[in-house]
Amino acid sequence: MVLIWSERRGPRLREVAMDVATIAWLGLWVTLGIRLYAGLAELAGAGRLIRDGGFGIRDSGEEVAGVLQGIPLVGEGAATRVLGAFGATADPVIQFGLDVERLLLIIAGLLGLIVVAVAVIPWLTRYLPWRVERIRRLNAGARAIRRGRLAASRSPSSTDLDHLLASRALHRLDYDRLLEFTPDPFGDWSAGRVDRLVEAELETVGLAGT
Repeated sequence: MVLIWSERRGPRLREVAMDVATIAWLGLWVTLGIRLYAGLAELAGAGRLIRDGGFGIRDSGEEVAGVLQGIPLVGEGAATRVLGAFGATADPVIQFGLDVERLLLIIAGLLGLIVVAVAVIPWLTRYLPWRVERIRRLNAGARAIRRGRLAASRSPSSTDLDHLLASRALHRLDYDRLLEFTPDPFGDWSAGRVDRLVEAELETVGLAGT
């Protein structure tokens, strides 16, 4: 089973806090980005007004043509010419309105994405590598340490795993980190008191002392 959070209370609280903070940060900026898009998208109403104006011109032409069609002899030809004239005027206006509406929606979407990206990407570039490394280290440590304990329980002549863990802590951890667990790390090692050094190593990995 893949471990997502540390078994130790302290590391687990830090990991959960960072996960919750990341979700909240993403949710906040995605919400703001959506609202920004919605607000800017309202400007696309200008394009819709232009487009509707073009349709209004076309409708007016159809009304005039309908009236002209009732005139004997010349009505049908006049109506056709009127429809053509009004259509030639209306079509560019309608197309321009559509282009303006589309452009404003694209700009609104891009600005929303940029705002979200500027806020979220720097956070994720720090959070994701740290989180992936924590999960990788936690699961690698669980496999290595627990297999070692299983082998030690089966063979009394196996190397003392606790001494190996204590040695790893002594050689790998910074002094200030070691001093959080024992006031005399080198003295403990020399005297064979490795329990606190083992605790330091397990705490760093995030595993319970099993």
